[in-house]
Amino acid sequence: MSSWRGIEEFLAVVEHGSFTAAGEELSVSKSYVSKTVQELEERLGVQLLTRTTRRLSLTSAGQSFHKECAELHKRLGDLEKRIGRYRTDPVGRLRIGLSDTFGSDFMSRLLAEFSDEHPAIVVEPIAYLDESDVAQEQFDIVIRYGTLTDSNLRARMFGYLSYCLCASPAYVAKHGWPADSAALTGRECLTDRSGTMTFNENVTVKVTPRWISNSGIALRSAVRKGLGIASLPVSVIRQDLVDGTILALEEEWSFYDKPCWVVYSPGIMSAATRAFIDYLIRRTTRTKIRPAMAPQLLKRF
Repeated sequence: MSSWRGIEEFLAVVEHGSFTAAGEELSVSKSYVSKTVQELEERLGVQLLTRTTRRLSLTSAGQSFHKECAELHKRLGDLEKRIGRYRTDPVGRLRIGLSDTFGSDFMSRLLAEFSDEHPAIVVEPIAYLDESDVAQEQFDIVIRYGTLTDSNLRARMFGYLSYCLCASPAYVAKHGWPADSAALTGRECLTDRSGTMTFNENVTVKVTPRWISNSGIALRSAVRKGLGIASLPVSVIRQDLVDGTILALEEEWSFYDKPCWVVYSPGIMSAATRAFIDYLIRRTTRTKIRPAMAPQLLKRF
């Protein structure tokens, strides 16, 4: 039995002066109020109220108990109001999982801007390498890419992580671009640990990589050095494309567009989570990004 049972009724009786008035205030019967207060007294082992046919009065123990309970009741009401702010106001901590392989640099810039707009929210970005290792319940939000395998997740798509084939100017001058995806098998390729390159229309090519890394930043460095050709997100190499230190192939077959999702757990959404999702949708588009759009990306992010 709850230790709070009967206290609400006891406080109402004292405040309104009778069991009948207390029942009306709480929308319950007079007999229910009388019974729960009596049970409270029996549980405590003391008399709280002196009952006569004409009036009710507090005993000495009742006065002491009422004072403490009234203070607890007020504190509980204040606590409910403070906690309620998490539903109505963008406050508190927001823990966000970001892919460290491709996108933490890009998304971190957005997070910094969001944090600047919402100083009452403590933003905590946590980088992950493998989405399969991410426990959704440990985060308020997780940024995921590609097909969502868990149908129980709540998610909104906010754009694409668009990959392009890229290489250094020196590499292109020496080797040229591949004519199609099949031609990559004879090239010096730079890939993630899968040793594959994927393109739209579900085309995946198995290659023999010269350089393997689970870091998009490391692969970008290898591309800059002229070690080979890679498929990297335009968002990761946007500055290099503008500077000319990396070139991209502008052929439709060479692109790969992975949907970007902001994923959040079921249940009542906090105002901070709602504010970030709204911000992300506002700041991004559902446009598939192409290398020629790199200057626009730099201006926006």
